[in-house]
Amino acid sequence: MNKQISSRLEDAITVFGRFLRQAGYSVGSGEIMQAVQAVNYIKIEKREDFRQALKTCLLSNYKLIPLFDQLFEIYWRNPDKIENVSNILKRLNEPRIDFEKKNLIKENIEDIFKKQFSETNIPNQESDKSDKVNIHLYSPFEQLKNKRFDHYSDEELEEAKKFINKKKWVLPKRKLRRMKPGKSAKKLDIRRTIRNNIFPSQDFIRLSWKQEKIKERPLVVLMDISGSMDHYTRILMHFIHTIHSSGNKIEAFTFGTRLTRITQYLKQKNVNDSIEMINDLVKDWSGGTKIGETVQEFNHRWARRVLGNGAVVLVITDGWDTGNTKQLSQEFDRLYRSCYRLIWLNPNLGYQDFEPITAGVQIIMKYVDDFLPIHNLNCLTDLGDLFSSLHYHPEKFRALA
Repeated sequence: MNKQISSRLEDAITVFGRFLRQAGYSVGSGEIMQAVQAVNYIKIEKREDFRQALKTCLLSNYKLIPLFDQLFEIYWRNPDKIENVSNILKRLNEPRIDFEKKNLIKENIEDIFKKQFSETNIPNQESDKSDKVNIHLYSPFEQLKNKRFDHYSDEELEEAKKFINKKKWVLPKRKLRRMKPGKSAKKLDIRRTIRNNIFPSQDFIRLSWKQEKIKERPLVVLMDISGSMDHYTRILMHFIHTIHSSGNKIEAFTFGTRLTRITQYLKQKNVNDSIEMINDLVKDWSGGTKIGETVQEFNHRWARRVLGNGAVVLVITDGWDTGNTKQLSQEFDRLYRSCYRLIWLNPNLGYQDFEPITAGVQIIMKYVDDFLPIHNLNCLTDLGDLFSSLHYHPEKFRALA
């Protein structure tokens, strides 16, 4: 079993365990881990072996086997029905529900189960043994997280924005040279210890401790708003606004054929108002792209003001450039040497057949610390994980040429 299928199967089994928990089964994380480990010792192509492995690990009461079999078929054969069943199961487990209503709810589950078999021409048991197991992540939201931004409907776009708003985005932290009083007995604060014990009122000396001050690194965002980035601009602007609204120190710029600072407009509480004001301000929206010229303007006008204190720079662009390639190389080299970490987010990297064939892409790749896709919600989550992994990393010195 390759790693990709194994990972998807583990996720699917985990969600199936939660699905059973909604039905009233006593399924904990230990049982789910056992189930994940058990499928490594069977051939998952054999449906009955797969069913028995999950049943052995996840069931503790033989009386629940009939309902387990029905939920198994619904989950692994027809995930479209799962949302309806989940809602029914939630009602089934509500307190203060009378016996007649419980029976009615159980009948609804059986109806869905029977309809599912009538709609999907399930083969008989003999042919069923050779059937392969279809691995589905039942949650529609899981599918949304894997879907490309440029394929979103209006409703899906709103759901994605809700996810971005709810998630806690934490920027990388760094340790300062300055110290502050601390509680842990790691570094002795000699000055405070002497000062507090000049006139001792006790027979023993009271020690004072200190620790490094912690501060978030500034985040600087350079976002491409040219025509080729149209499908990603609005939701990524929403992402930037959310980070700023969380109290993080962030400087944001847009670029196409010119550079525009938009930080002051991110202070609007309503993200739609903020985007409308930015849209009115930016004159090169959905136009061409001259990355080299705009980065040069940033380096000359803004770099010294905003890249201090170990700033992390996000460059969000597809790399399509119509400017001077020599200028592009020089300015990205300077930008790379001026910041703590340079991260390039490219939506085209999400395509399986992506190849860095354009001159602009090849040049920029030389001067970045991280080259990441940014085409769906999972990519944003991965970016958040990268931020967390950068906590307390030592400073890097990059000499300017």
